Amino acid sequence: MNRRDLVRWLGLGAVTHAARRTLFAHADTAHFGAASRSASPSFDPDVELSLSAAPGEASILPGAATRVWRFTGSVLRGPPDSLQAVPDSYLGPTIRLRRGQRVRIRFTNQLPGSTIVHWHGLDVPALMDGHPRLAIAAGDEYVYEFEVSNRAGTYWYHPHPDLRTGPQVYQGLAGLLVVSHDEESALRLPSGEAELVCILQDRQFDAQNQLMYLGGGMMDQMQGFLGDQMLVNGKLRPTMSLATRAYRIRLLNGSNARIYKLRWSDGTPMTVIGGDGGLLEQPVRQRYLTLAPAQRADVILDLSTHAVGATLALETAAYAASEVSMSAAGMGGMMRPSAVPNGTARSLMTLDVARRERAPWVLPTRLSTFDAAWDRPADGPMRRITLEFRQMQWLLGGRTFGMLDVAEEETVPAGSTRIWELANVGGMMGMSMAHPIHIHGRQFRVLSRQRANGAVPPPGSVREGLIDAGWRDTVLVLPGDTVRLQMHFTEHPGLYLYHCHILEHEDAGMMRNFKVV
Repeated sequence: MNRRDLVRWLGLGAVTHAARRTLFAHADTAHFGAASRSASPSFDPDVELSLSAAPGEASILPGAATRVWRFTGSVLRGPPDSLQAVPDSYLGPTIRLRRGQRVRIRFTNQLPGSTIVHWHGLDVPALMDGHPRLAIAAGDEYVYEFEVSNRAGTYWYHPHPDLRTGPQVYQGLAGLLVVSHDEESALRLPSGEAELVCILQDRQFDAQNQLMYLGGGMMDQMQGFLGDQMLVNGKLRPTMSLATRAYRIRLLNGSNARIYKLRWSDGTPMTVIGGDGGLLEQPVRQRYLTLAPAQRADVILDLSTHAVGATLALETAAYAASEVSMSAAGMGGMMRPSAVPNGTARSLMTLDVARRERAPWVLPTRLSTFDAAWDRPADGPMRRITLEFRQMQWLLGGRTFGMLDVAEEETVPAGSTRIWELANVGGMMGMSMAHPIHIHGRQFRVLSRQRANGAVPPPGSVREGLIDAGWRDTVLVLPGDTVRLQMHFTEHPGLYLYHCHILEHEDAGMMRNFKVV
């Protein structure tokens, strides 16, 4: 493809994307669902929270404060620790719930435009899932009511309006949601001060410390936006003061597009006990842990044998950007490379072993058992979904997003079990990217992962850190990979989403509905 043809294709892609934007240009005022939702008088909650999204400021870098958008909230009914602030951070408070609790969350939109909240990973009724058709205008309230049915685990919440999820999350709207249950409590995992929350994000700032976003325009939409500063809990390379004991670390990749290959700087193995859907059956120890956008992991770090005064760092290790980023044969110098591309090695935070504590604890060899859904056979045909680049768009199964669109093969019976095959086939001009695919409504099981032609990964590959074990709700499908999932669908009827969690891809239409009937 010569430069003239490339410019023509870029123009076509811009027109296609502009047409989708025009279709929903009035999304701030013309809603597909109710403008607000009130509390149900028949719903008696065990926990009731208020939550709002509003503009604010935060001290992130030395000097001027940064303008952000943030979630804040309070407990109206239930245990006082149902909301816990992340210290000195713009991030939303951690919501702590127990399985079986009935929860009401009164969400108020104090932003300048419309928004809605998605409870990422939770199995909730369709009207509680944060579908973009339900986005509410500035000043409106949406009341969520649901019973917590998920396994104990690390989940999260974030905005989900069409075309604006990327910028709203980037501005700061994200927080953890932690579910507990008796099975997990019986393990006596490190808790309280021995439980750490680490939300990983990358951001770009101007000379006045203000956030910069999509400076590369359409190219950032195609590649996914990568910042040049990597933050933990909204801070640049923070330091934590710890003791000689075991810690549980809840990790979330809250970045828009960056894929981390995590390790401890002193060579301590990554001991992973949980993923998107809670505890694994048994611990997994490996040198690296790869986390794609929206994925979570629970990690045990045992410092009991470290000397007081020792330090170690959480790092993202180097890997070849070509493993996850588009290869644009024929595009010449028109692609705008990120200043800090995927695969750049960086220190993320420092841990100081500052004091001695004796808290003997032994990691169990068996952590959890899975319910009958784990081994339930498929009760319908397998569905193949291609992840591809055509007509300057990233597509799912050859389709882009329409607010209410549902194809026949995207309709499934409530409570059914199906196998979906995700095939990352790339597309025109050699375009190929890794896509973290998130499915709303319920967790799934990864059955298999195959590389095209059985190719052997290069040394230092990002694949070294992949963990597909346990229940998942987001799976990283690398270029050329075919991944098979066993999905046990929610019992709640209604409209749900599946999409790429590179948020710029989602906003550009790499998202589809499925309907549970």
